[in-house]
Amino acid sequence: MRKKKTIIISIFLLMIVITSFAFIKGAIDSYNYDMDPANGVDIMEGMGAAMLIVLGGFVVFYEIDLFYTVYYFLIMPKTTVKSVLNVLSNVSLLLQFFVVHIARIISVSEETDLALALFCIYIVLRAVYAFVSINPLEQKDL
Repeated sequence: MRKKKTIIISIFLLMIVITSFAFIKGAIDSYNYDMDPANGVDIMEGMGAAMLIVLGGFVVFYEIDLFYTVYYFLIMPKTTVKSVLNVLSNVSLLLQFFVVHIARIISVSEETDLALALFCIYIVLRAVYAFVSINPLEQKDL
């Protein structure tokens, strides 16, 4: 069991480090390109780098959530409610990457509204998961 935990943690740590390095390297390259006067970029210099950092942060956040979901299913004791909440919250976070396509399909004019709605659903599902996880502990103490 301990070896299984170590392997899972190592894989996800390696994945997070590689993702972080790739996005930081991309942001540095983008910033250097924008700041070079020979390229003729004069509007919103460095904005591409900032967007890459934010996107990289979101990807790392998703990888951490995915780690927790995988760790739950492979290591922790499972219940049906917790399993469903874990899967649904992970899917709602995963759908953020496809929000533009989903908005086109359901004819939503503003993708930002859909992205915020999906993130709010994620927060609510994680809050319910936390409540379900803590609630049995309170009952045992009584």
